[in-house]
Amino acid sequence: MFRRRIENIYKKSNPHEQKKLTSTKKQAFNRNFTGISLIALIIVIVTLCLYPKGSLSATTPSFLEAEQEFNLDATYAFVGEGIPNATITDSQGILLHPISQYPSAVYFNVTRPTVENGVCDAILEVFNVTIVSDKGPAEKFVFFTGTNYNPSFSDTKLNTLTEGIYDLFDENSINGVNGMFYFNWTQDESFLSPKVGSFGTYTSYKNDLGIWSAGKPNTILVTVHRIGRVTMTNETLLVQPDIISTNYKSQVQLQEDSDGFIKNDLLPLSELSQKNKFQPLHK
Repeated sequence: MFRRRIENIYKKSNPHEQKKLTSTKKQAFNRNFTGISLIALIIVIVTLCLYPKGSLSATTPSFLEAEQEFNLDATYAFVGEGIPNATITDSQGILLHPISQYPSAVYFNVTRPTVENGVCDAILEVFNVTIVSDKGPAEKFVFFTGTNYNPSFSDTKLNTLTEGIYDLFDENSINGVNGMFYFNWTQDESFLSPKVGSFGTYTSYKNDLGIWSAGKPNTILVTVHRIGRVTMTNETLLVQPDIISTNYKSQVQLQEDSDGFIKNDLLPLSELSQKNKFQPLHK
Protein backbone atom coordinates (compact mmCIF):
# COMPACT_ATOMS: atom_id res chain seq x y z
CA MET A 1 0.00 0.00 0.00
CA PHE A 2 1.26 3.46 -0.86
CA ARG A 3 0.97 6.21 1.68
CA ARG A 4 1.43 9.96 1.54
CA ARG A 5 4.51 10.79 3.53
CA ILE A 6 4.44 14.35 4.80
CA GLU A 7 7.10 14.57 7.45
CA ASN A 8 10.23 16.68 7.38
CA ILE A 9 13.11 14.79 8.96
CA TYR A 10 15.91 16.91 10.34
CA LYS A 11 18.90 14.57 10.45
CA LYS A 12 21.78 15.79 12.59
CA SER A 13 25.21 14.19 12.55
CA ASN A 14 26.82 16.67 14.96
CA PRO A 15 25.76 19.82 16.87
CA HIS A 16 27.06 22.11 14.12
CA GLU A 17 25.80 20.32 11.05
CA GLN A 18 22.17 19.95 9.93
CA LYS A 19 20.60 18.54 6.80
CA LYS A 20 16.90 18.57 5.94
CA LEU A 21 15.41 15.63 4.12
CA THR A 22 11.99 16.17 2.60
CA SER A 23 9.80 13.61 0.86
CA THR A 24 6.14 12.99 0.20
CA LYS A 25 3.88 10.05 -0.51
CA LYS A 26 0.54 9.82 -2.21
CA GLN A 27 -2.45 8.44 -0.37
CA ALA A 28 -5.91 7.61 -1.71
CA PHE A 29 -7.81 10.55 -0.30
CA ASN A 30 -8.71 13.85 -1.89
CA ARG A 31 -6.43 16.37 -0.23
CA ASN A 32 -4.02 18.91 -1.61
CA PHE A 33 -0.99 19.16 0.66
CA THR A 34 2.01 21.09 -0.60
CA GLY A 35 5.29 21.26 1.30
CA ILE A 36 6.73 24.75 1.37
CA SER A 37 10.19 25.91 2.36
CA LEU A 38 10.72 29.64 2.92
CA ILE A 39 14.40 30.58 2.82
CA ALA A 40 15.27 34.24 2.14
CA LEU A 41 13.03 34.31 -0.93
CA ILE A 42 9.96 32.11 -1.10
CA ILE A 43 10.99 28.80 -2.64
CA VAL A 44 8.43 26.10 -3.29
CA ILE A 45 9.72 22.55 -3.18
CA VAL A 46 7.21 19.85 -4.06
CA THR A 47 8.58 16.33 -4.31
CA LEU A 48 6.25 13.42 -5.07
CA CYS A 49 7.59 9.89 -4.93
CA LEU A 50 5.81 6.56 -4.70
CA TYR A 51 7.34 3.66 -2.91
CA PRO A 52 6.05 0.86 -0.68
CA LYS A 53 6.41 0.68 3.07
CA GLY A 54 9.81 -0.45 4.34
CA SER A 55 10.88 -3.97 3.50
CA LEU A 56 12.29 -4.80 6.92
CA SER A 57 10.12 -7.00 9.11
CA ALA A 58 7.90 -5.41 11.76
CA THR A 59 6.74 -7.15 14.89
CA THR A 60 3.15 -7.12 16.10
CA PRO A 61 2.58 -3.80 17.90
CA SER A 62 2.71 -4.08 21.68
CA PHE A 63 1.70 -1.56 24.33
CA LEU A 64 4.43 0.56 25.80
CA GLU A 65 5.17 0.84 29.51
CA ALA A 66 8.54 2.56 29.54
CA GLU A 67 10.13 5.73 30.78
CA GLN A 68 10.05 8.57 28.26
CA GLU A 69 13.41 8.77 26.52
CA PHE A 70 13.18 12.33 25.17
CA ASN A 71 11.82 15.45 26.87
CA LEU A 72 9.95 18.12 24.89
CA ASP A 73 9.67 21.61 26.33
CA ALA A 74 7.64 24.12 24.31
CA THR A 75 10.18 26.90 24.52
CA TYR A 76 8.50 29.11 21.90
CA ALA A 77 5.03 29.21 20.36
CA PHE A 78 3.04 31.77 18.42
CA VAL A 79 -0.49 31.66 17.00
CA GLY A 80 -1.85 34.75 15.32
CA GLU A 81 -2.65 36.63 12.14
CA GLY A 82 -0.58 35.46 9.22
CA ILE A 83 1.41 37.54 6.78
CA PRO A 84 -0.97 39.57 4.55
CA ASN A 85 -1.10 38.70 0.82
CA ALA A 86 1.28 35.79 1.30
CA THR A 87 0.16 33.94 -1.82
CA ILE A 88 2.77 32.21 -3.94
CA THR A 89 2.82 30.41 -7.27
CA ASP A 90 4.12 26.86 -7.60
CA SER A 91 6.21 25.45 -10.44
CA GLN A 92 3.07 24.65 -12.45
CA GLY A 93 1.74 28.18 -12.19
CA ILE A 94 -0.93 27.35 -9.61
CA LEU A 95 -1.69 30.09 -7.09
CA LEU A 96 -1.29 28.87 -3.53
CA HIS A 97 -2.67 30.41 -0.34
CA PRO A 98 -1.60 29.90 3.27
CA ILE A 99 -3.74 27.10 4.63
CA SER A 100 -4.85 29.32 7.55
CA GLN A 101 -5.24 33.05 8.01
CA TYR A 102 -4.24 32.52 11.66
CA PRO A 103 -1.46 29.91 11.51
CA SER A 104 0.58 28.37 14.31
CA ALA A 105 4.26 27.73 15.01
CA VAL A 106 5.67 25.81 17.98
CA TYR A 107 9.34 25.09 18.70
CA PHE A 108 10.49 22.55 21.28
CA ASN A 109 13.67 22.32 23.26
CA VAL A 110 14.31 18.57 22.91
CA THR A 111 16.54 16.87 25.48
CA ARG A 112 17.63 13.28 25.89
CA PRO A 113 17.94 12.72 29.64
CA THR A 114 20.10 10.06 31.22
CA VAL A 115 18.25 7.03 29.89
CA GLU A 116 19.99 4.03 28.40
CA ASN A 117 18.38 1.70 25.87
CA GLY A 118 21.19 -0.51 24.69
CA VAL A 119 18.83 -3.25 23.52
CA CYS A 120 17.88 -1.66 20.17
CA ASP A 121 19.90 -0.23 17.28
CA ALA A 122 17.83 2.99 17.05
CA ILE A 123 14.70 4.56 18.49
CA LEU A 124 12.04 7.12 17.60
CA GLU A 125 9.58 8.47 20.15
CA VAL A 126 6.37 9.85 18.69
CA PHE A 127 4.27 12.65 20.17
CA ASN A 128 0.88 14.21 19.52
CA VAL A 129 0.93 18.03 19.56
CA THR A 130 -2.45 19.78 19.83
CA ILE A 131 -2.90 23.54 19.52
CA VAL A 132 -6.40 24.35 20.69
CA SER A 133 -8.62 27.39 21.28
CA ASP A 134 -10.92 27.58 24.29
CA LYS A 135 -13.72 28.00 21.72
CA GLY A 136 -13.11 24.56 20.23
CA PRO A 137 -11.08 24.75 16.98
CA ALA A 138 -7.79 22.88 17.10
CA GLU A 139 -4.83 21.84 14.98
CA LYS A 140 -3.22 18.46 15.54
CA PHE A 141 0.29 17.45 14.56
CA VAL A 142 2.63 14.52 15.06
CA PHE A 143 6.25 15.15 16.04
CA PHE A 144 8.91 12.46 16.40
CA THR A 145 12.50 12.47 17.62
CA GLY A 146 15.16 9.84 18.05
CA THR A 147 18.73 8.62 17.94
CA ASN A 148 20.81 5.52 17.25
CA TYR A 149 22.58 3.17 19.66
CA ASN A 150 24.36 1.14 17.01
CA PRO A 151 27.19 3.25 15.50
CA SER A 152 26.71 1.55 12.11
CA PHE A 153 23.04 2.56 11.86
CA SER A 154 22.55 3.91 8.31
CA ASP A 155 20.42 6.47 6.45
CA THR A 156 18.62 3.65 4.66
CA LYS A 157 17.61 2.07 7.95
CA LEU A 158 16.53 5.48 9.24
CA ASN A 159 14.07 5.79 6.33
CA THR A 160 12.60 2.40 7.22
CA LEU A 161 12.50 3.23 10.93
CA THR A 162 10.53 6.39 10.15
CA GLU A 163 7.94 4.38 8.22
CA GLY A 164 6.95 2.68 11.47
CA ILE A 165 5.50 5.86 12.98
CA TYR A 166 2.47 5.66 10.68
CA ASP A 167 1.18 2.65 12.59
CA LEU A 168 0.73 4.88 15.65
CA PHE A 169 -1.86 7.35 14.30
CA ASP A 170 -4.52 8.01 11.69
CA GLU A 171 -3.10 10.28 8.98
CA ASN A 172 -6.56 11.63 8.18
CA SER A 173 -6.96 12.99 11.72
CA ILE A 174 -3.87 15.22 11.78
CA ASN A 175 -2.67 18.37 10.04
CA GLY A 176 0.96 17.39 9.55
CA VAL A 177 3.98 15.32 10.57
CA ASN A 178 7.61 16.22 11.11
CA GLY A 179 10.52 15.35 13.31
CA MET A 180 14.24 15.22 13.97
CA PHE A 181 16.84 12.47 14.31
CA TYR A 182 20.27 13.07 15.78
CA PHE A 183 23.00 10.48 15.28
CA ASN A 184 24.87 9.54 18.47
CA TRP A 185 22.81 11.86 20.68
CA THR A 186 24.62 12.21 23.99
CA GLN A 187 22.80 12.29 27.29
CA ASP A 188 21.43 15.63 28.47
CA GLU A 189 22.27 17.30 25.14
CA SER A 190 19.52 19.62 23.86
CA PHE A 191 18.44 20.83 20.43
CA LEU A 192 15.78 23.20 19.15
CA SER A 193 13.20 21.35 17.07
CA PRO A 194 12.03 22.33 13.60
CA LYS A 195 8.75 24.22 13.49
CA VAL A 196 5.59 22.31 14.38
CA GLY A 197 2.41 24.03 13.16
CA SER A 198 0.46 25.29 10.17
CA PHE A 199 2.65 28.29 9.32
CA GLY A 200 4.39 27.74 5.98
CA THR A 201 1.77 25.29 4.71
CA TYR A 202 0.01 26.32 1.50
CA THR A 203 -3.00 25.07 -0.46
CA SER A 204 -4.62 25.72 -3.82
CA TYR A 205 -7.97 25.96 -2.04
CA LYS A 206 -9.19 29.09 -0.31
CA ASN A 207 -7.74 29.43 3.15
CA ASP A 208 -9.88 29.65 6.27
CA LEU A 209 -9.67 31.19 9.74
CA GLY A 210 -8.11 28.12 11.32
CA ILE A 211 -8.01 28.34 15.11
CA TRP A 212 -9.98 31.62 14.84
CA SER A 213 -12.86 29.90 12.99
CA ALA A 214 -15.17 30.05 16.05
CA GLY A 215 -14.13 33.60 16.85
CA LYS A 216 -11.07 35.10 18.49
CA PRO A 217 -9.92 32.77 21.29
CA ASN A 218 -9.72 33.84 24.90
CA THR A 219 -6.99 31.30 25.54
CA ILE A 220 -4.86 28.95 23.46
CA LEU A 221 -3.22 25.81 24.85
CA VAL A 222 -0.44 23.65 23.44
CA THR A 223 -0.73 20.08 24.70
CA VAL A 224 1.89 17.37 24.11
CA HIS A 225 1.71 13.68 24.90
CA ARG A 226 3.65 10.65 23.77
CA ILE A 227 1.68 8.21 21.63
CA GLY A 228 4.33 5.53 21.32
CA ARG A 229 7.73 4.65 19.97
CA VAL A 230 9.39 2.72 17.15
CA THR A 231 12.63 0.79 17.60
CA MET A 232 14.80 -1.25 15.26
CA THR A 233 16.88 -4.21 16.39
CA ASN A 234 18.73 -6.52 14.00
CA GLU A 235 16.64 -5.47 10.96
CA THR A 236 13.36 -5.83 12.86
CA LEU A 237 10.93 -3.02 13.66
CA LEU A 238 8.98 -2.90 16.90
CA VAL A 239 6.05 -0.46 17.03
CA GLN A 240 4.76 0.18 20.55
CA PRO A 241 1.71 2.40 21.19
CA ASP A 242 1.48 4.03 24.61
CA ILE A 243 -1.10 2.69 27.00
CA ILE A 244 -3.48 5.38 28.27
CA SER A 245 -2.46 5.03 31.91
CA THR A 246 1.19 5.89 31.19
CA ASN A 247 0.88 8.72 28.67
CA TYR A 248 3.29 11.52 29.48
CA LYS A 249 1.44 14.81 29.03
CA SER A 250 2.45 18.44 29.25
CA GLN A 251 0.46 21.59 28.61
CA VAL A 252 1.32 25.26 28.25
CA GLN A 253 -0.97 28.26 27.91
CA LEU A 254 0.01 31.00 25.51
CA GLN A 255 -0.19 34.63 26.59
CA GLU A 256 -2.19 37.13 24.55
CA ASP A 257 -0.21 39.90 22.88
CA SER A 258 -0.92 42.52 20.23
CA ASP A 259 -0.66 40.09 17.30
CA GLY A 260 -2.08 36.89 18.75
CA PHE A 261 -0.96 34.46 21.46
CA ILE A 262 2.62 33.67 22.39
CA LYS A 263 5.01 31.83 24.67
CA ASN A 264 8.58 33.06 24.49
CA ASP A 265 11.46 31.53 26.42
CA LEU A 266 13.71 31.84 23.38
CA LEU A 267 14.56 35.49 22.69
CA PRO A 268 14.63 38.81 24.55
CA LEU A 269 11.54 40.91 23.80
CA SER A 270 13.68 43.66 22.30
CA GLU A 271 15.10 41.19 19.79
CA LEU A 272 11.80 39.45 19.11
CA SER A 273 10.16 42.75 18.13
CA GLN A 274 12.39 42.83 15.05
CA LYS A 275 11.48 39.30 13.97
CA ASN A 276 8.73 37.44 12.16
CA LYS A 277 7.06 35.85 15.18
CA PHE A 278 6.40 32.62 13.27
CA GLN A 279 10.15 32.30 12.52
CA PRO A 280 11.92 33.85 15.50
CA LEU A 281 15.37 32.61 14.52
CA HIS A 282 15.03 33.41 10.83
CA LYS A 283 17.56 36.08 9.80
